[in-house]
Amino acid sequence: MNWLPGIFRRKALYGDLAEEMRLHLEEKTEQFVAEGMSRREAEQAARRAFGNATVLEERSREVWQLSWLESLGTDLKLVLRRLGKSPGFAATVILTLAIGIGANTAVFSVVNSILFRPLPYPNAEQLVAVRLIAPGAAGLADFSSGLPLSSSMYLTFAEQNRTFQSFGVWNTGTANVTGVDQPHEVRTVLISDGVLQALSVPPVIGRWLLPADQDPHGAKPVMLSYGYWQRRFGGDRSVIGRSIAIDAQPRQIVGVMPKGFGLVNAEFDVITPFAFDRNKQELAGFGLQGIARLKPGLPISQANADVKRMLPMWEVS
Repeated sequence: MNWLPGIFRRKALYGDLAEEMRLHLEEKTEQFVAEGMSRREAEQAARRAFGNATVLEERSREVWQLSWLESLGTDLKLVLRRLGKSPGFAATVILTLAIGIGANTAVFSVVNSILFRPLPYPNAEQLVAVRLIAPGAAGLADFSSGLPLSSSMYLTFAEQNRTFQSFGVWNTGTANVTGVDQPHEVRTVLISDGVLQALSVPPVIGRWLLPADQDPHGAKPVMLSYGYWQRRFGGDRSVIGRSIAIDAQPRQIVGVMPKGFGLVNAEFDVITPFAFDRNKQELAGFGLQGIARLKPGLPISQANADVKRMLPMWEVS
């Protein structure tokens, strides 16, 4: 950073350089005058002996300046002068730059969050999204990112897989809540058993949803996001066990997820469990997002082989 002070002392340095060169020329001129030359001849001889003063001055300046920085400053001044003469064109240029920079920033934020920044879950490298490619089902798998799962597939994978520590499905929606201040709409995430276990993020208070919570004839629990807990309940820890009505159905609050927790790319206010009836399952009904945690050391290729074993016409995308 030794060059930094020179940037701010540039005028003083340039003045010192010009003064040194002037003194050198005068000294050389006096030397030639002492040897018998006229003053005019001595000055011309001194300049010839000294060389091109302009070139020497520029080369000497490069010792303490950044040439690219000065060139950039000169270019910017020229651009600003030209833009000042055409305000309409200047406004168009500025607006175009603003839109371009904003668009690139938005794209980078998405790419960074999805591709570069690791997922905010323990041992995130073991997490996989489970969706299907159906080469034998022409016209069915027309989803660009793969075919979502159905509830019957979830039950098959959850019970028969050999490669997942935990596996579950989820989906998003909205619902109306009553019994908490004024009736209001909330963002919901419906999950099966295995989703929270796969993500491995424990609740800040209370408990996770359990396998028994999926019983269509059992109790109807609900979990809250940290933000919704703070907004609607003031962070009251005694909220566990309290009942609220979601779409007119009473549900008991059993847990609160920690601050900043999101379910993959879904923001939510409440989490409710799926209640699959095993006696009413069909292969169709594709629309569930699958997530799994692989067993340690197992590659995704082995998970693909496991899926084909269970459902020969499908494979994991």
